[in-house]
Amino acid sequence: MYTGLRSCDIIGLRIDAIDWDHDIISIIQQKTEQPLTLPLTAIVGNAIYDYIHNERPINTIPEIFLTSRLPYRRMVNGDAANIASLIMRVAGVRTKKGDRKGFHIFRHFAATEMLSHDVSLPVISAILGHSSPQSTQAYLCADFIHLEKYALSKADFPVKKGVLS
Repeated sequence: MYTGLRSCDIIGLRIDAIDWDHDIISIIQQKTEQPLTLPLTAIVGNAIYDYIHNERPINTIPEIFLTSRLPYRRMVNGDAANIASLIMRVAGVRTKKGDRKGFHIFRHFAATEMLSHDVSLPVISAILGHSSPQSTQAYLCADFIHLEKYALSKADFPVKKGVLS
């Protein structure tokens, strides 16, 4: 949610991909096979550190995220999807049939947050690991702050009081 990483890159994240001294995450993206370096923010770094030191089973597997039951193994995409669905179900978020429930929602959140803070599309594209800046265009539809600048005036469309407020 805070990095914009794909779920396959999160579950494939290795311990040696984290540079704790320089607050950097460095990976080779699984989908594009392109290198990606991201800042390790405090919220992400603290969450990873807490997981490694308090929840991760003691093991020599190089990936950070492991299953919680024996035999321990690295997580796979299905594990990540199940975790996301469970979290959303328990939180009562996106519970209707047909609602998207996967990790892609977290990438979408990261992109729209960056857009709302005026981060340029080429930078967002690079952070999301898109091979083309055009791939980022799909996230513009949720950038309500910037879309509002170009929207038609509400005054031109009569609606009941309270509908648009």
